[in-house]
Amino acid sequence: MSTRLAHLKAAHYFVVASETQSYTDAARKLSVTQAAVSQQIRLLEEYLGVSLFYRSGRKMLLTSQGKTLTDHLSSGFEQIEQGLNSVKLEPMAGSLTVYGLQSISSLWLMPRLWRFSDMHSNITVRLFSAEELPDLQSGDIDVSIYNDPILREDTENQILLTSPIVPICSRELFQRIGFKDIEDFLCCWLIQTTLPEYSWSQWGKEYDLTIAGKEHLWAEVSSWYMGISAVKAGHGVFLCPEFMVQEELERGELVKPFDLPLAEPLTFYLAHSKKSPRLERINAFVKWIQQESEGNILNPYSPTKLG
Repeated sequence: MSTRLAHLKAAHYFVVASETQSYTDAARKLSVTQAAVSQQIRLLEEYLGVSLFYRSGRKMLLTSQGKTLTDHLSSGFEQIEQGLNSVKLEPMAGSLTVYGLQSISSLWLMPRLWRFSDMHSNITVRLFSAEELPDLQSGDIDVSIYNDPILREDTENQILLTSPIVPICSRELFQRIGFKDIEDFLCCWLIQTTLPEYSWSQWGKEYDLTIAGKEHLWAEVSSWYMGISAVKAGHGVFLCPEFMVQEELERGELVKPFDLPLAEPLTFYLAHSKKSPRLERINAFVKWIQQESEGNILNPYSPTKLG
């Protein structure tokens, strides 16, 4: 440690004493004894080789050197206080940055977010979509919602919701094809994501239907959002997380030709840093989003902490 920083405690006592002009009042303000204040200032004077105070009646007044030192130290301690305040635990009010996959951010979270804002008008949510898992420890991102948990000791993960993957198509396509048997799937274009566990080939294995690779596929998409957009436009059948299109299914805009889900459901995890300075508003958001997911009939599980 620098020899100058070794006198940081004495410098702090000196600044308080210069403000109160009394060792006794400074001791009361610092919650120490008057002797402790006197000793620290004496050590500082010995180190500097000058007197910092002189007595005038009951007051301790600054010497010229003392005035020069207090001007520098006062601004220095203000900077230290600002630095400490910038990283300490923040209050409830403020901004909250949430990152998630485009599909869950756009199709599930965004339509519900107004309810959180209505409950917590003092918290401004900044919602972004990104395909890669974010770095929660940088301090720039508060909450993430992705298919995979972030397995770090300093990160808390919870299962947000779990949904079956089911075939969906537009009502127009359903009426045109008829769909009386699962082999009718081979009469129309099939759309799937790039994830092999959610592919039509896997679905065919589970329901004993031979789907001959690419010849039956119209498109392979990199996000659930893209596949849902395609079937909404009337193009093909898509293996899709049911919760993402629940409202469209209820309105009859989209249809499940057969209620035959893949064995492997889709799980979304909510994650945040355990040491975030914005834990108070993060906890408010987590509590709200858990209530939203518990109200979803496609989520039979209570949110689970994964450590």
